[in-house]
Amino acid sequence: MRMINFVGYRKWWYLISAIIIVAGMISLGFRGLNLGIDFKGGNLFEIEFDRTLTIQDIRVSLEKVGFGEAIIQQVSSADHYIIKTSLLTKEQKEKVKNELQLLGAKKVLRDESVTPKFSQKLTRDAIKALGVSFIAILIYITIRFEFRIAVAAIIELIHDTLIFIGIYSISFREVTTSTVAAYLTILGYSLMDSIVIFDRIRENKNVLRKLPFEEIVNSSINQTLARSINTTLATLLPVICLMILGGDNLKDFAFALTVGILAGAYSSIFNGSQIIVSWNRVSPKYKVSSK
Repeated sequence: MRMINFVGYRKWWYLISAIIIVAGMISLGFRGLNLGIDFKGGNLFEIEFDRTLTIQDIRVSLEKVGFGEAIIQQVSSADHYIIKTSLLTKEQKEKVKNELQLLGAKKVLRDESVTPKFSQKLTRDAIKALGVSFIAILIYITIRFEFRIAVAAIIELIHDTLIFIGIYSISFREVTTSTVAAYLTILGYSLMDSIVIFDRIRENKNVLRKLPFEEIVNSSINQTLARSINTTLATLLPVICLMILGGDNLKDFAFALTVGILAGAYSSIFNGSQIIVSWNRVSPKYKVSSK
């Protein structure tokens, strides 16, 4: 079976990643992220109306009580909406509810409030969780393999993070605590794929010691390619089904998993090992632990 020259085309893989990341960062700079009330504070109402309405109908009604700039999202039908506002006082909330009832609100499915102080703490905790996970991964892989491989793995995860954030900015999907949970779950999945390839490189360094390092890496990627593709598809198929057929909250969670799985699969096959090759070309002292 003919091998694919992954290493030989590494500059193209870097370019593809750079294009996606730059596009995401441009979108992030202009539109930012659609942060849920978990992160920016405010009120969320999920309302089921007794008649068909448009977003404009609801906005006109809210303008009467001074909240025409609320974020209004249609959930599943023309009578089911999510309305997000800035943090309301008790009196303001009653005015909004009364106005929505006049418009035909039949049932309030959700009525949530998050203070700015709590949302700021949540944001700090999410960033801390990400930082701690990166440090733990760096230490573990340095012990398990060696420092260069650990750095390559961290660069992979940063790559996945930037793509994840960029896709969420471009799609302008809401970022919630479930999004963060899905992303942290995917970090482990992406890392697992990379470790399989790194481990095969370590094995082949002893078996194929007469070959140039680039050929050893290329052989290792090809040897694990079927496993990587099969694992990705086996994981992705049920997640896609969940994104299509699941409820609204599950769809958001499944979307985050899908983005993370695809970004992780791409980086583990096309970027991680290539980073080690590029580093080794600049500083040819690569040494895999024999442990």
